[in-house]
Amino acid sequence: MPQELNREEIIENLRLLSEWLGVKYPAEAFDLTVVGGAAMALAGFKDQTKDIDLLRPARLPVPLKDGITHVSRAKRLPPEWINTNAANVLRKVKPLKGLPDYFSEISQTIVISGNLRINVIGRQALISLKLWAATPSHAKHTTDIKNLQPAQQEISEAVRFVLSIDNSELRKDDLRIVLREAGFDFK
Repeated sequence: MPQELNREEIIENLRLLSEWLGVKYPAEAFDLTVVGGAAMALAGFKDQTKDIDLLRPARLPVPLKDGITHVSRAKRLPPEWINTNAANVLRKVKPLKGLPDYFSEISQTIVISGNLRINVIGRQALISLKLWAATPSHAKHTTDIKNLQPAQQEISEAVRFVLSIDNSELRKDDLRIVLREAGFDFK
């Protein structure tokens, strides 16, 4: 089972990655846009996460892949402790260029070093992605939504986003259950 990483461990592992990149690729610099549990942990909405999901870059450049592998081995982390799974899934269902404008908003930037900067996705995009991932059988996402304490307007926008991807009756039924559990109505 993958180990859980808290905010400090995420930052420490990113510093190791930055140091390795600085030695192996001194002329390279990287901006990573973080979503999911890591974004919540970095923003203080969650204590721990298992991995760091990226929205950008949508595909990891070779230097980052190599550095992630190195840190994974050195710290005994899962091979995909940093991954683009969220970006890959989104790309399949909705082109990144077709995402709402708020997906470009950054809630905070953490400069790890001159060669590595972490951008935490904005609140509305985070709520929308969490609602999209939430199903009655994946309660962790519902818990994450509760921890974010969204306003009705934020939930309404998140519902619009989810239904723009999948407006089937099954998805609507799932939304009713998840939103009721999170304290909201969905009609």
